[in-house]
Amino acid sequence: MDSFAELGPRVRDAARWRSLGVLMSLAAASALTGPLVACGGGGGGDAPPAPTPAPVPTPAPTPSTPIAAQLTVPTPVGYDADRLAAFNRLNEIRLSAGLGMVAQNTMMDQAAQAHAEWMVVNDLLTHDETVGTAGFTGENWSRRDEAFGYVPVGGAEVISQGPAAAGVDILVNSAYHRTAILAIEPVDVGIGWSNGKAANVLTPLVVDLTSPGMDTVRGLGQSAQSSIHGAAIWPLDGARGVPLRLGFEIPNPVPTQDVLTLGTPVSITAEASRTIRVSQFTLTNAATGAIVPTQLLTNKSDTNFLIPESFVAAIPLAPLSADTAYRVDFSGSTVEFPSGAVEVVSRTWSFTTAAQ
Repeated sequence: MDSFAELGPRVRDAARWRSLGVLMSLAAASALTGPLVACGGGGGGDAPPAPTPAPVPTPAPTPSTPIAAQLTVPTPVGYDADRLAAFNRLNEIRLSAGLGMVAQNTMMDQAAQAHAEWMVVNDLLTHDETVGTAGFTGENWSRRDEAFGYVPVGGAEVISQGPAAAGVDILVNSAYHRTAILAIEPVDVGIGWSNGKAANVLTPLVVDLTSPGMDTVRGLGQSAQSSIHGAAIWPLDGARGVPLRLGFEIPNPVPTQDVLTLGTPVSITAEASRTIRVSQFTLTNAATGAIVPTQLLTNKSDTNFLIPESFVAAIPLAPLSADTAYRVDFSGSTVEFPSGAVEVVSRTWSFTTAAQ
């Protein structure tokens, strides 16, 4: 059976991830402005001293930068073995790529689980639910999160089928779904998985990744680990057993040919506040020196309008060769929004494919 992965819409505004969040208003405390005056007949003593106004506390400054990469998160509670395996695999991938971990959020878990069960009951493999259908909890993933008490800031939902942990590998091996799995900023995750089956749906995995709108600190997201200097690569340098094919991704990132004839993409991910500009992005057979024909997938070239400006991929136009070493060469830059600051990005790495 072909693997399947589907990407849900992102939630962003014009000022990108870092500017999203909850604005808090502070009410100024009033203070007494004059002394108390004692009045009496016949003469009296001096007026009592005015009370000293209570000092108005200085509000803590609102954070303006993301938190540091989360290298540890609390142990999940309430997961069955499948959801726990998906959670652990997701964070293993993120840490290995130089990103921060994402923490379990039980409200998001409920939303993701409800949608996994909705897909089985309604025999529809989709991100969108219809009002009035059995088990309806929200039209899209962000509405479903809100229905269970979580206000998302940025992020995405991704779906795959099959064993839960293997589903995470399917997602990161594709193009569009990798943008969500390897997004730097999310701090929270909700995971749903059902062992149910229907004619068009088979044991669906649902993963929501985002940050909390009601938290002025974590709502700004997280940074990458300093070791990757702001750019995450995939596959990893030195990786072995890399799949030969992209797999059955919906929508097809190269709609001019069958998605099952495409090879595993190589990619660069930057912070959501940065636009990647490409000067060179080549994939080469390390033994022969032959350049692999690829299609560059960027925010501007993506006909499905799903690639963020902070992500670029080179998609092989044929499956990669088995048990073969490949070299990737990337050169370009990133431009930060809104400052316009430019950083040069240069990466060279290699990986080896699986035996079949």
